[in-house]
Amino acid sequence: MSYDADQPAYGRPQDPSGPPPYGQQPYGQPQQPPTGHVPPPYGPEYVPPQQPPYQQPPYQQQQYGMPPYAPPQPPKKSLRWLWITLGIIGGIIVLSCIGCAVASAFGISFLAKTVGQPAIVASSYYQAIKQQDYAKAFTYLDTSAISLPNGQQATQAAFTTAGQVLDQAQGVVTSYTPSNIQTNNGVATITMTVTRQHSSSSYQVHLELKQEGNDWKITSIDNI
Repeated sequence: MSYDADQPAYGRPQDPSGPPPYGQQPYGQPQQPPTGHVPPPYGPEYVPPQQPPYQQPPYQQQQYGMPPYAPPQPPKKSLRWLWITLGIIGGIIVLSCIGCAVASAFGISFLAKTVGQPAIVASSYYQAIKQQDYAKAFTYLDTSAISLPNGQQATQAAFTTAGQVLDQAQGVVTSYTPSNIQTNNGVATITMTVTRQHSSSSYQVHLELKQEGNDWKITSIDNI
């Protein structure tokens, strides 16, 4: 068989060591892209690689047989002695208050029977006169020993009339103050300073009282 130089290449055998025909690539080599084409990863076909989703690290289970370390707690202090001390102090305070109350009551009772009681009777007497309650004021008088300032016998009617006459002349009693209280062997003397409504100045009334049993009675007056 003779070789013809003008015969096409596909109709004749090719030399393996020669260049391949146009349009064909050697076996095993990548095909070259046409001019103007940008290969990935810089071309428009580039897709960024996706990061794997976040996964929480596996839960570490506590190893049994080894409890967690805890620092030792300091021992609690006992408050027993504190409460005992507070109880003793509170008991002393209560006993002191009771002692003061008993002493005060005894002192008040003692003064009421000696010095205070005559002053209380004299003040109650003038409180009744201030209220123009002459029937009540008359109960504080010792009718067996007392006489009125005008020398008249001390009856309730005469005492009431004398008091009402004085109220019309000088006005009703507006204030009274006891002073100069003296007590000796069941007899007390008191000076009462009295102020009346229509009087420009106060006046003094001297009272004498006597203890009769558990009560004190007025045995002498020099004015109403």
